[in-house]
Amino acid sequence: MAQFLIRNSLNPYKVVKCGITFEQVTPKGIEGEPIWVVELATDEPHKNGGDIPPEFINLVNRDNLDEQIQQAVEVISAKIDWTPLEDDLRAPFVESCYPSTYEVELDSYVEIILKDLLPSAGIDIDSISMTITTDGMDFDVTNELEITGDPFEYTIKWMPFMRVRDEY
Repeated sequence: MAQFLIRNSLNPYKVVKCGITFEQVTPKGIEGEPIWVVELATDEPHKNGGDIPPEFINLVNRDNLDEQIQQAVEVISAKIDWTPLEDDLRAPFVESCYPSTYEVELDSYVEIILKDLLPSAGIDIDSISMTITTDGMDFDVTNELEITGDPFEYTIKWMPFMRVRDEY
């Protein structure tokens, strides 16, 4: 059994240990690939009293393992008493921006690192948008953004969709 830690971003002082086990199961009379049963459990008491029941994942393939584990951790986390929670008083901020000037070459890309320090509820990825202004015209390029990271630090990258250049 492997163990990992769960933390609520609005209570950075409390950490809960969670265990994860993988067991291979081959159903009787069925040929083909075996099924993996993934169990996530914690000894942390339920916020309403009693124990928090383990979460089980019946894993047929690994394509969505990360998402299924994340969902199981969210179910367990919702049953934990995380109080006292702190208020999220600081807004997210831009840690760095490339290029650092307003005038750039036609084939340049834009990269921004956006951060939110703990304690924090994190950055709402759906609230991120970008508008490029050129020759007095605004272009919404939000749908062209490549966003990577986590709710506390995102790297936002925009590459011009179409690069048109006239050479004489």
